[in-house]
Amino acid sequence: MKMRRFEFRPSWLPTLAALFMLLLTAYLGHWQLNRADTKTQLQARYDAMQHDPATVLPGGEMAANALLYRKVELRGQFDLVHQIYIDNRILNSVAGYYIVTPFHDRLSGANVLVNRGWLSAGSDRSYLPPVSAPQGEVRIEGIVINPVSRYLELSKQAVHGSVWENLDYPKYAATLPYAVQPILVLQLNDTGDTLKREWDRPDAGAAMHLGYAVQWFGLTAAILIIYVVLNVKRRPAK
Repeated sequence: MKMRRFEFRPSWLPTLAALFMLLLTAYLGHWQLNRADTKTQLQARYDAMQHDPATVLPGGEMAANALLYRKVELRGQFDLVHQIYIDNRILNSVAGYYIVTPFHDRLSGANVLVNRGWLSAGSDRSYLPPVSAPQGEVRIEGIVINPVSRYLELSKQAVHGSVWENLDYPKYAATLPYAVQPILVLQLNDTGDTLKREWDRPDAGAAMHLGYAVQWFGLTAAILIIYVVLNVKRRPAK
């Protein structure tokens, strides 16, 4: 019985196309792995800092990354005149708003933004639901995040009065009659309002990124197999 002999005879154009797709899918797979690893590291930092007691914000200029996930204590007053509603925030499949309010912190002497929590939008979107606020000096305990983080992503959409599609920190800061530090405090404690405070974990989506990475690497392997199969040809008989 004669044995069939095969040889690998690729042409240059399919080879370039396959090489491009192999590099692209492998890159995207590694990018998804890095995203998952970043979120896992952020969660580890978050968990470690939640065991620390709440501290007072430092005086002077602040950097969000230096204070990221630090638990802080504020004492002072809300500036309700400049309070805004961040629209289209979903909690337990219900549409609502995040309530973001400037806060004058007496302990540090700084003005900061506080995300006070989530409020249901109700059935009539033409009606802006009222939100109660504590009068006089109030104590706030919260977690510092970056105001342009994934929690409130930047948007170039138009602003309609006190309702914003997203928190554009530079644009919002420019509307205030005083300087505000580039941090956002997620309020944890109850101040007698009806707002709900169920904040996303920093590692939210890490498993999803791992799943995407597996898909991209699987596609890389499939492209390689298809390329080899299509370019292995039977050797002509002599």
